[in-house]
Amino acid sequence: MFCQNCGKKQNDDAKFCENCGTATGGGAPAQPSLNTQQLVGFSQKINDPVFEKLRKKNFRRSMKHGCIFFPILLLLFQIIPFFSDDFSRPRALLIGCIVGGFGLVWTLLAGMFRAAAKNWDGEVVDKKIIEDRSEDRNGHVSHDYYHTLYFRLANGGKKKMRQRFSTGDPRNWDMMVYLNVGDKVRYHGKLDYFEKYDKSRDTEVPCANCKKYIDLRLDHCPACQVPVVKP
Repeated sequence: MFCQNCGKKQNDDAKFCENCGTATGGGAPAQPSLNTQQLVGFSQKINDPVFEKLRKKNFRRSMKHGCIFFPILLLLFQIIPFFSDDFSRPRALLIGCIVGGFGLVWTLLAGMFRAAAKNWDGEVVDKKIIEDRSEDRNGHVSHDYYHTLYFRLANGGKKKMRQRFSTGDPRNWDMMVYLNVGDKVRYHGKLDYFEKYDKSRDTEVPCANCKKYIDLRLDHCPACQVPVVKP
């Protein structure tokens, strides 16, 4: 069960939330039991205006952070000449402008590409976790994990979605764990979110905004208050 105050998952026999201390009802179910017949089909809640507002808000926040980062970066590069004879002030300023400008442009382009991303339907046909081991000239070994999902699209095409994980448990990618071979899915491009067609075998679903797992008996994510994507 989940705490109704903070949303943290609890043991079924817990009387109080271990996170915020709110009474949980001594193990009484917080929500009615799931009706699995109502969990088959793609959700219309994904079209809720709150998702578009959040996307725009996140983009503005990213641009704001980029604008704050730019002058800080310039200041840091102006300090470098005091500690290194290899950098003159004009050269440090130029490098700072190039690096900071690249960051701003990258943020802007990433937001534009995300806004233009299209939805598509498909089926998971394979998934792999590939470990790439590399060694630098000092003998230090690093491990990179590439999580890849392979899809057969409804229009007959193919799609491959790949994400890199450099550290931690290679099974940490939510969508890699959540989706299985044979699952029919809809990819919501603007949210970078995969929605299962059949959720009847699940008790939780990733939030379309914060990607945290939510009890399917809830209507809104306890963490960010957006609608739970379910039929």
